[in-house]
Amino acid sequence: MRRGRSRSFANGLAALALSLGCAHAPPSPDVDPHELSLPDLQGRPVSLAGFSGKVLLVNFFATWCFPCLGEIPLLVELQTKCGADGLQVVGIGLDREAEVVLQPFADFYHLNYPVLVGADRFADPGLPLGPVHTLPTTVLISRDGKVLARWEGMLPRPALDALVDRALRK
Repeated sequence: MRRGRSRSFANGLAALALSLGCAHAPPSPDVDPHELSLPDLQGRPVSLAGFSGKVLLVNFFATWCFPCLGEIPLLVELQTKCGADGLQVVGIGLDREAEVVLQPFADFYHLNYPVLVGADRFADPGLPLGPVHTLPTTVLISRDGKVLARWEGMLPRPALDALVDRALRK
């Protein structure tokens, strides 16, 4: 009994930390996240506006980032489990040599969500999703383009599941 209570308490703390946000700088409130447009792995421009009406889980990563690698199975699983309910995971690779490393990376890890090329363009605080100074950084966006949560570092699974579930039910 005591063990269950500890786990519940820990999950509650993780949810609280996640809901308060762990970011150093929030996204610019004046910019709609759907305005972000980046090339995909084939060089075609992709705008987040194309995913309007979906809950977006945008994950900034790099192929050399060990914590980022640890999140890949979770992101693939979430896309598989919740995609039909309206979740869309989008990866934004920040590798400088993106054209060379991102496609083999996506193939190797069987990514079932789009990967966009961000390179080193994400240090500006005026960006729609805020500056990215830590990898991984993940942003949860509602169906109507509101940033629901943003956190730096690895995703706490129970809190993430709760936030995604809540966003999908709205």
